[in-house]
Amino acid sequence: MPLLNRSVGSKEGSKAAVSTSGILPTPAPSAGVTISSTLPASSASVKPLVSGVPHLEGLTAPKVEAVKRAQELAAKMGFRQDPQYAPLINMFPGQFPPEVTVQPKPAKAPVLRLDALGREIDEHGNVVNVPKLNNLSTLKVNINKQKKDSFQILKPELEVDPEKNPHFDPGMGIDKNKLLRPKRMNFQFVEEGKWSRDAEIIKLKSQFGEAQAKELKAKQAQLAKAKAEPDINPNLIEVSERVIVKEKPKEPIPDVEWWDAPLLLAGNYDDICDGKIAENKLRMEKITIYMEHPRPIEPPAEPARPPPQPLKLTKKEQKKLRTQRRLAKEKDKQEMIRQGLVEPPKPKVKMSNLMKVLGSEATQDPTRLEMEIRSAAAEREQAHVDRNMARKLTPDERSGKKKRKLFDDPNTLETLVSVYRINDLSHPQTCFKVDVNAQENRLTGCAVISDGITVVVVEGGSKSIKRYKKLMVNRIDWAAAVKDVDEDEDEAVVNKCFEVWDGSVAKPSFNRFLVHKCRSVAAARKIFSDAGVPQYWDLAVNYTEE
Repeated sequence: MPLLNRSVGSKEGSKAAVSTSGILPTPAPSAGVTISSTLPASSASVKPLVSGVPHLEGLTAPKVEAVKRAQELAAKMGFRQDPQYAPLINMFPGQFPPEVTVQPKPAKAPVLRLDALGREIDEHGNVVNVPKLNNLSTLKVNINKQKKDSFQILKPELEVDPEKNPHFDPGMGIDKNKLLRPKRMNFQFVEEGKWSRDAEIIKLKSQFGEAQAKELKAKQAQLAKAKAEPDINPNLIEVSERVIVKEKPKEPIPDVEWWDAPLLLAGNYDDICDGKIAENKLRMEKITIYMEHPRPIEPPAEPARPPPQPLKLTKKEQKKLRTQRRLAKEKDKQEMIRQGLVEPPKPKVKMSNLMKVLGSEATQDPTRLEMEIRSAAAEREQAHVDRNMARKLTPDERSGKKKRKLFDDPNTLETLVSVYRINDLSHPQTCFKVDVNAQENRLTGCAVISDGITVVVVEGGSKSIKRYKKLMVNRIDWAAAVKDVDEDEDEAVVNKCFEVWDGSVAKPSFNRFLVHKCRSVAAARKIFSDAGVPQYWDLAVNYTEE
């Protein structure tokens, strides 16, 4: 009987499964390599070979080398040793690695036994205690919660007793805000309509003041509360009390002005006689070469900033820029026609270029082509007229544009005032011009006519004031505008018009322009006093040509 019988049937030749009968358990039947060995269970005469391998009958040196290689390959592939053939393996000491141990083969497969309650029991009927498995959560929220519970956050001791802790240094301050992380604020959504309400309140503050803004804010809060409760009738909302705005009391006249107090020894004006004071009554060390300026007073309304001016271009640059814009526009149009987004325009055929455009087609039916060309020309002309009509302003728009051009001036926010003095305004034609021009220029004010003097006050925008000034100073011939002048009498005083004063005020004092004829100077001055501007009359009366 041969000692080894090897059959190789591997597909690739690189991987093989080895089984040694009597030495190793038989591998799977799909293995490509099978090694079977049959050796006697015991041998009476065993003689050691020169190489250290025991001598058996029929065992030659090449066969011994083959057995060694089979054992090494089986050990590398992880085959277990069969305890039934332990004497044969022990015959070759030192051939197997030390980690290969002999494991007994299990007698039979384990059996699962359950009682009536579904508990696992052994073969004797005793309940087997199975370790309970914990449910593991795979959600990120639960994992983070478990991590947070597993770690205990130790907060530092902010109040330390130096007697209990000998290592405490009072010079090292502990900042509670830096050691403890502040609680994160939640995201807060903006309530609908909040910004529009705030803008309305700011607008009212600038127009009517703080009191009116508070009143509107209270009304808005009540309306919001009524919307939140639909059962309440909004018409029955309680109206808040009217806030009466009291005028700011004027400062009393001091006994001594603040700029004179440091210079006077007595601190009052008792030492001044006939407008003079002795030097020994003054603190001469306070009088220096330096000048003390008064407190700056804010203007009633700041003028608006001028709009940014465009870059000034020469005629040549303007022409070049216009050509570039037209070329870019035409290029975009050609690109859209090429992509099919816009229909290509019809050929512009006229009677003058008929033969050049159509060529031989013009001679086939000239009558039909002439009718088509004339109809196309009429269609183009009508389209041009329609475009002009579409751009034409309506009467209301034209009137509004004219008014904006005449009266609107964005650079002027305050009200401008001009005061004129006229010696004689008795002529009806001149009086009519003064009255009507003021109304047409949307000016407010008055013209007060009294004995020997006439005062005209106008209030309005810069453009209107400028036009009215040209009328009063240049256009009207005041010397000829005198009623009932006898040629024999020499005019002692020539009729003239003088501009007494012009300036700006915070708000106008008159509602419209009126002409008043007064019999006395007191009645004339009362008209200005009732409007709160008696200084206009005083300026005109005290004005002299010099």
